[in-house]
Amino acid sequence: MTRSAAISQATAQYDSGAFLDTLNRRVAYKTESQEADSGDVLHSYLADEMTPALAALGFTSRIVPNPVPGGGPFLIAQRHESDDVPTVLTYGHGDVVRGYDAQWRDGLKPWEIVVEGDRWYGRGTADNKGQHTINLSALAEVLALRGGKLGYNVKMIVEMGEEMGSPGLHAICEQLRDELRADVLIASDGPRLAAQRPTVFLGSRGLVNFKLSLNLLGKLGRTVAQSRGGAGERDCIDCRWQRQDSRRWLASARGAGVGASRAGWVGSGRRTERSRGRR
Repeated sequence: MTRSAAISQATAQYDSGAFLDTLNRRVAYKTESQEADSGDVLHSYLADEMTPALAALGFTSRIVPNPVPGGGPFLIAQRHESDDVPTVLTYGHGDVVRGYDAQWRDGLKPWEIVVEGDRWYGRGTADNKGQHTINLSALAEVLALRGGKLGYNVKMIVEMGEEMGSPGLHAICEQLRDELRADVLIASDGPRLAAQRPTVFLGSRGLVNFKLSLNLLGKLGRTVAQSRGGAGERDCIDCRWQRQDSRRWLASARGAGVGASRAGWVGSGRRTERSRGRR
């Protein structure tokens, strides 16, 4: 098998319309994890769509309930060839954000792919049904060219609650630590820097959610008020300027600061006398 042969096979599968048919079938599942009554369709996506597709590639799968009440289920799948070859763990999520059917422009709909030139429109085509469908299609082509052997083991976890913050994902990974153990994680659920160029991140920065609360009318507010002759709206704006300065500690993905300059900040949609320079 050569790399060019695998790419040719994958291209042919795409051009034949087979890939579109598969993805269209998956997009038709209204897997809106943010809806409280979505439990049945979330489970159906794993049981009726993903499990048979993975079985055709030689995977054994099982559906694991979420330890967090109300959270979507997980699919754990494995394709084992040998104890002596590397193991790849891959990830995907089958849930999507709400369809908002009425908000799509004329001719488009969330639960059916509409093709316009080089663009495919449909809920989940870019996040994340499209990604894990591409990965599994690539595996299928490699298997066909290598006579049913990949040369490595594959494990896969598919969650159904990513769009509501991945409840239970950490707990499941802790609980199944040994079962999910692998040599490398290849996950397709990140941003793409340009539509014309594939993006590969050789690492994961991770994500931490936190709430930042500042007591703007505490000591800082009193200090400002004393120096200005009494507390008022202008002093609160000055305090909020201090809050804005804290953004200078934040950095973008490339390490650049994302804080807005102090001179360009406007409080409450207008500048006061104090913020115009009479400071």
